[in-house]
Amino acid sequence: MSIKIDSFDKNLATHIKKYCRVCYWKLIVSLYAVILFLMNFIRIFDNNFWGDEAFTVNLVKYSIPEIIEKTAADMHPPLYYLFVKLVYTIIGNQGWGYHLVSLIPCAIIIIFALTVIWKNLGWVVSIILITFTCLSDNAVHFNVEVRMYSWGALFVLLSYYCFYNILESDSWRSYCLFILSSLAAAYTHYYCLISVAFFYIALLFYALLSKKLSIRKVISVFVITIVGYLPWFFVMLQSMLDRADNYWITYTPTFRESLQYLFSNQFPSWVFYFIVVLGIIAVAYESHLLKIGKDNLGKLHIKFDIADAECSNILVFIAAGIFSIIGTIGFGILISYLIRPFYGLRYIYPVSIIAWLLLGLIISRLRGARIYAIILVPAMLIVFYPDYKETFITDKIQNEKLEITLEATEDIKTGDIILTNHEHIDWTIAECYYPSVETMLITLGEMPDLDSSLTYWLIVSGKQELEKTFEQIKEQGFVYKQVVNDGDLGTHEVYIYKIVHDQ
Repeated sequence: MSIKIDSFDKNLATHIKKYCRVCYWKLIVSLYAVILFLMNFIRIFDNNFWGDEAFTVNLVKYSIPEIIEKTAADMHPPLYYLFVKLVYTIIGNQGWGYHLVSLIPCAIIIIFALTVIWKNLGWVVSIILITFTCLSDNAVHFNVEVRMYSWGALFVLLSYYCFYNILESDSWRSYCLFILSSLAAAYTHYYCLISVAFFYIALLFYALLSKKLSIRKVISVFVITIVGYLPWFFVMLQSMLDRADNYWITYTPTFRESLQYLFSNQFPSWVFYFIVVLGIIAVAYESHLLKIGKDNLGKLHIKFDIADAECSNILVFIAAGIFSIIGTIGFGILISYLIRPFYGLRYIYPVSIIAWLLLGLIISRLRGARIYAIILVPAMLIVFYPDYKETFITDKIQNEKLEITLEATEDIKTGDIILTNHEHIDWTIAECYYPSVETMLITLGEMPDLDSSLTYWLIVSGKQELEKTFEQIKEQGFVYKQVVNDGDLGTHEVYIYKIVHDQ
């Protein structure tokens, strides 16, 4: 009896030590994640918005029906704007509030990585995903940008993980969560719709070929999702037809540029090729095409045998992720060549998170995964931190210049007219900072006729042709006075002049 008790005590002690070791490392990674999150959080206290961000700020001041109508015309689904509208309704017109909405997905992804991802896919996947989500140059930008891309990344990630759950359990709960997260992605951005659509295609093919999933459930998922998106599908179609001849994009990124964008433009090309090679090795190893081990003499033994190949759930999961990434990029390039450019690199930011998760997953499946992770994470910090620091300092300087600019132009009021040669200032930025003030887009050197009873404000982004413009102002009996020299408005350097009639 005493032997059994001693054995039980030893097993209990072993389990306690193992549990404490896991808790210790999870605590370390959690503190690491909190630090990375705070590095993003301190950047939300900023009031400087570029053109697209200013569009968001202006849009959410309308009613919900008006928001839906206006975003449909702007080629974007409405879900993100409804989130911003909710926060705007609660806290009002606060710059930090707009940025906070975009940072919320980062917090959710961190929690998801520390809990669900850690438990089911391992700590290597978790820490690599957290590092990319918080500190990669693209994430640093989109985590606080007042646009929908961080939310798109969250919903694409959740859809992808629900796909994994379907492979593991084939339960209705997994299918329902897959539908909800996929619809959320589709109602956030059209390229998110494309990304999750490839999960559906992969799901259908796997169900048909493997017979491991219920065809009835898979077909039901397709039908429910289509019905759920049908109300917006025709809006999307009409928007694309309306913008086919005048969409702003003129250049289509190459496939190579797109793949490099997924991880970071800070990495040299050889790192990307190394990641590709790692992926091929991991897939071969996971499918048992490649076997690595030691023989009876203790020597390293590498064997390639197609006869032992098999397709595990993890392999299907990896394949679906790669399919979605390549499919999203390929679709963007294809439609751009067939119709007109409708594809920009930032549109694939949401599917970048799949690439990050896959990188972590591939590394976790290799022999020596811990060593690779211990090398990779510090290398990522070394590569990413300088860009983060530069972005942080630039944003701070721009915001300080903005505050000075707004203070110098606090006399701009309703009834005045803003003249500008900058399209984004005319489009959204002027309305963001000077609401209810009329704006007119002009060409420098071609001054329109001015009304002697009005006060004008000339906001220009450069000094070329200014002398000719000033001469035309004088010829009409007006005088000008510079109120801002080298200011900042909507992340754009500006020079501002007050123009009044010389009475």
